[in-house]
Amino acid sequence: MEENQETWKVIYCASRQEKKVKVYLEQRGVVHYLPLVNKLRIWSDRKKWVEMPLFNSYVFVKPTEVQRDMVLQVPGVVKYLRYNGKDAEVQEKDIALIQRLIEKGYQIEQQDMTARLEAGDLAEVLDGPFKGEEVEVYYTEEEAYVIVSVEGLSSSYKVNLPREVLKLKKKNKDRDKSLW
Repeated sequence: MEENQETWKVIYCASRQEKKVKVYLEQRGVVHYLPLVNKLRIWSDRKKWVEMPLFNSYVFVKPTEVQRDMVLQVPGVVKYLRYNGKDAEVQEKDIALIQRLIEKGYQIEQQDMTARLEAGDLAEVLDGPFKGEEVEVYYTEEEAYVIVSVEGLSSSYKVNLPREVLKLKKKNKDRDKSLW
């Protein structure tokens, strides 16, 4: 009898082995999904668009009961991700959402939400008119904002930006208030 296949499981792979694991899973007939996105990689001598996994070291699988242990024998697979003593599960609707976002061409990047921005931190703007700019994060009791300086005009602008478009670049050691 087959296991309930309404949810996906998550396998953790060795570093940079996701694409190889995907090929092995295809060969073994295991239903799987590896979300891939194009990212611009920059080296000192060139730039190149590279297809990379959206989630480093993770591949989604829907194994049958018989296939569950076989998946662990695939070269590059380390373990199943666990939650509350059981295999972690991802709902079909969540996988479908990820697939739609990628198909529609949205720029998506995994965010480290544990890296909290705080007053005085330097952050890079990931999207919008200030994309690519390095900004300093400020905070008051009423609001969180960044200051964008335009050195050529010798002026600065206060801009409210959502946390989702900011990526931590450098922590400020002298901060005293948390931004989020």
